[in-house]
Amino acid sequence: MSAPPRSRSRPQERALGHKPAYLIAGSDWPKIDAAAVRLRSQFDEDSVEQIAVGEEDAADVVASCNALGLFGGERLVLVRGVEGLDEAQVQDIIGYLADPTPGTCLAMFGGKGVAQDGPLATAVATAGDVRIFDAPDDEHAVQWVVKRFSEQGISCPNGVARRIVKRAGIEIGDLALEVEKLATYGRGEAPTEADVDLLVAEQLDVKPWNMTDAWGRRDAAGVISFATADIEKPDDVQRISAIFSNHVRRVRQALLVMEAGGSPKEVQKQLGLRSPYQAQGLCRQARAFSEPELARAVVRLAELDEAIKGGSRLDPRLELELALVEISAE
Repeated sequence: MSAPPRSRSRPQERALGHKPAYLIAGSDWPKIDAAAVRLRSQFDEDSVEQIAVGEEDAADVVASCNALGLFGGERLVLVRGVEGLDEAQVQDIIGYLADPTPGTCLAMFGGKGVAQDGPLATAVATAGDVRIFDAPDDEHAVQWVVKRFSEQGISCPNGVARRIVKRAGIEIGDLALEVEKLATYGRGEAPTEADVDLLVAEQLDVKPWNMTDAWGRRDAAGVISFATADIEKPDDVQRISAIFSNHVRRVRQALLVMEAGGSPKEVQKQLGLRSPYQAQGLCRQARAFSEPELARAVVRLAELDEAIKGGSRLDPRLELELALVEISAE
């Protein structure tokens, strides 16, 4: 005779503080990241499991939710990149949400492509909360800037707000920073177009080598400027971290070859580079660092990778900036 099914409390019967499930997604990634950091901070480190959809070693979401915690209390299963779930995974999660595990909070975060009226969102809404945050288009961004100034008792002309959006883009996080900067500079006075041109930097068309070249010059301010200008969505933080991690390892390898008496041609051969110019560039940057410095930078970037994948409660973008300053400073 088969064992009776495990009895679970229904969502409305839960005595613990969090709902069984949350789905938070959309194109306004600063707001989504902030929500993820805020929710994660409400759980003990030992009770959090983070899953990145699409990674080769990503755990099974439902299996993780059904696992029993070692220390009791509430558990958080935090899933990033939920828009990458395939249909079978979505159906498994929908089935789980019909009878969620008591004491487990399933929090799913994603970018564009998660429909508010889709099957996953509908199932989550039954068990918990769904929030879709979409970034504004240009015109809505202009009105957002005007409203943000008005909240500080400052009247911002539409033309000035439009100029801010044109220079800074429509990312809410960037616009909030520029509004705060202009409000502080103007000491309560309405901003002018001249103020905007003076204080708001134009968006850059950033290439990976812009960032790594600035690092090779030990230009910490340049590194931060290029790196943050290239962040448009949450996954960009991890992408930029990977760019620096791969590049710094290569520069260290080039330095080791050079210290053993090798030439740029030998560096090209040992590192499997296509172009001699790549090897020459790595050798040039390697001369600006000592081997212990590069070894520490490799370790620091590994720590950054862990931090932005859930090992830290700080905002991933802040973790990136802190790490880049450390590996660039003399």
